[in-house]
Amino acid sequence: MRRIIPFLVGLLLCASYAFAGQEFHKDAATPTHQETQALVNAVQELIQDYYVDEVDQQALLDGALKGMLEVLDPHSTYLRPHTLTLLRDNNRGHYYGYGLEVSVDEGEIRVISPMANSSAEVAGVLPGDVLLKVDELVADPDDLDPMIAYIKQASLDDRSLQLTLKRESEPEPVILRLNPSEVEVISSQSHRLPGDIGYLRISSFNQRTVSEIRAAAHQFADAPLDGLVLDLRNNPGGLLDAAVQVADMFLTEGTIVTTHGRFYDANTHYSASRFTLFRDLPVVVVINEGSASAAEILAGALQDQERALLVGERTFGKGTVQSLIPLLAGGGAIKLTTARYATPNGTFIDQQGIDPDVPVAAPQDGDILSNNNPLLSLQDDPQLLAAYQLLVPKSAHLGRP
Repeated sequence: MRRIIPFLVGLLLCASYAFAGQEFHKDAATPTHQETQALVNAVQELIQDYYVDEVDQQALLDGALKGMLEVLDPHSTYLRPHTLTLLRDNNRGHYYGYGLEVSVDEGEIRVISPMANSSAEVAGVLPGDVLLKVDELVADPDDLDPMIAYIKQASLDDRSLQLTLKRESEPEPVILRLNPSEVEVISSQSHRLPGDIGYLRISSFNQRTVSEIRAAAHQFADAPLDGLVLDLRNNPGGLLDAAVQVADMFLTEGTIVTTHGRFYDANTHYSASRFTLFRDLPVVVVINEGSASAAEILAGALQDQERALLVGERTFGKGTVQSLIPLLAGGGAIKLTTARYATPNGTFIDQQGIDPDVPVAAPQDGDILSNNNPLLSLQDDPQLLAAYQLLVPKSAHLGRP
């Protein structure tokens, strides 16, 4: 003890002098890669030798990787193997699991929506439910990884889960049991509104989106439309290629989007082909602050090419492209921002968003997108109603079949 304490005291004094010295050398040169690596190794050794408890080296590595990436921007991150698997499954458009889509909202893990025909929907999970526990695991909004890993392992083991939920309409927690099943991630829905107006909502962009929109276009073609409402509200994005291909269905020429980065392959120009599925059809796009990334690529392309009017509210403003780079060690991956994108007019919209041509505020109460039938909510949804009225003659009657 007599030998250790003086050493640690000396170490702390050295650290104090080091920090004090930095106050007088704010303009010191940026450390080289070798110096950075040496410092990281030194900190790792100090933790290993002197931290009060035994250290989990994998947890230490995960934390270091996550910290390095998250200091760059909000969208670059380290994906542990189970999170990577979940992301890939979601991009493919189908997976084996429970169909539960959640997000962290005001310090709570809130259900966005149960997937259609999933065990979550069958069991009675509702949009807006707050997740409190999964079996006996308390849901922690500050760290979703343990819960994601637990749910993923349960699906691999093919066993049921018990969810404890807080529901605004219920005084006591709601307890539901879910069994895993095949889940189809349906990224779009289509309807026909009165006055021969089509309604097409895209909720995300995955590997199935293009085929879904193509099928909807052919279905609409059976009885020609006079106009189309394209609803991109609360669409967080997804695959860039899917958004580009959907934009190409509306455009016959010109730029769709350009990407710009430091390495050669990050600089790409995407142009429309001559083939289109929605030729000359009047289109109005509905957007809001939840429209982001790939959704903004589609909205920006149609606006800049004067192919559609945008109605609603300014979009989120996520104008960057992330690449998924697998790591050989550990089976995880990094999601790294590698480019910024510009709309056809050369506008970089990151942290700026896209302004609508016709601003219309959303109602303050209620989730207008929770109703899968837009006809039922048309009169209660001012943004959808405004888009609809731009496409139909003023004499059209909303109740006409």
